[in-house]
Amino acid sequence: MPHTAELRAYAARAAAAAVGLTAALTLAACASGAPASDRAPASHSSSATASPSPVPRGVVTLSEANKILDTYQAVNNRANATRDAKLLATVEAGQLYARSKAEFEQFGTLSEREQKEYVKPFTFTDRTFYLPAGGDWFAAQATTTGKNHTVMVFEKSPATGNTWKKVVSLFPAKALPPVQTPNGVARTAPAANPVGALAPDGVPAAVEDLFATGGAKQGAALSRASENVKSVLTTYKERGKSLGPQAKVSFFPATPVHERVYTLRTRDGVLAIVPLAHNEESLVLRPGLQITPGKVGSVYDKSPRPLTVDVFQGEALVFLPEKGQPDILDYRYAQTDAR
Repeated sequence: MPHTAELRAYAARAAAAAVGLTAALTLAACASGAPASDRAPASHSSSATASPSPVPRGVVTLSEANKILDTYQAVNNRANATRDAKLLATVEAGQLYARSKAEFEQFGTLSEREQKEYVKPFTFTDRTFYLPAGGDWFAAQATTTGKNHTVMVFEKSPATGNTWKKVVSLFPAKALPPVQTPNGVARTAPAANPVGALAPDGVPAAVEDLFATGGAKQGAALSRASENVKSVLTTYKERGKSLGPQAKVSFFPATPVHERVYTLRTRDGVLAIVPLAHNEESLVLRPGLQITPGKVGSVYDKSPRPLTVDVFQGEALVFLPEKGQPDILDYRYAQTDAR
């Protein structure tokens, strides 16, 4: 995943699309990364009983986790320099790789300044790792070049070719609730078990419902005080603004590239790291009209047509408190196709 700044956040994308013979439609994209410290998470008190003997060990050691992140950093920087998707696929998978590959495909739509920023090498500093006992994944926090705070997930499973690859890259604006790490091992939670208003595996449907209905169904469980929820609802409310009354814009939930949900326990709830996906469909309402895609849509299909379908893949970090409404701490999307 690229460099140090989010080039085009989904909710803030330049929404332009117009109906007619010379309409335009622009797009969204995703985020980045950046090396240095070697720090394990501090242990936090827990109401759980004392760990059995022998003391559980993390899925990897702290040293191994740092080496995995170092390798990712080096390979990602090389891949970004030449937009080498095959090289990037050796260290990325899932939702993150889908977004990164799309950015490579859309590189030519960026301004000269954005392109220069994109290929600048990045590093990860102030690292903290959350290492569950056993399993096939771990999470990390770090600061990237500049001052971005990133939350990452690495996985080693058949879905990642049985090698450690980064599958999630998120950039929450505020600090995470402390993760419970008794004896240095991160506690997790069953994805299907409800935590307050939602189960972790119900979060994707709740987030996508904000786009599809404005939160009339599953999305009603999410906190309306959350700035990220407000951002999604703004996207929903303004979804047809650029097209006016001549067309209709709708969002439809889709299947994520990688459907896995990751969880980390905190003192008062669970952090859910989840995949997202939806299609944005724009349909003209009068015969004879067509939508001509703009720069990003044209990368995939530049032909004028009465219906455009823009495909988005993404991920989100959501805090599920035991009491109160869930809060979206961050969400990222990139358009990965158009038809």
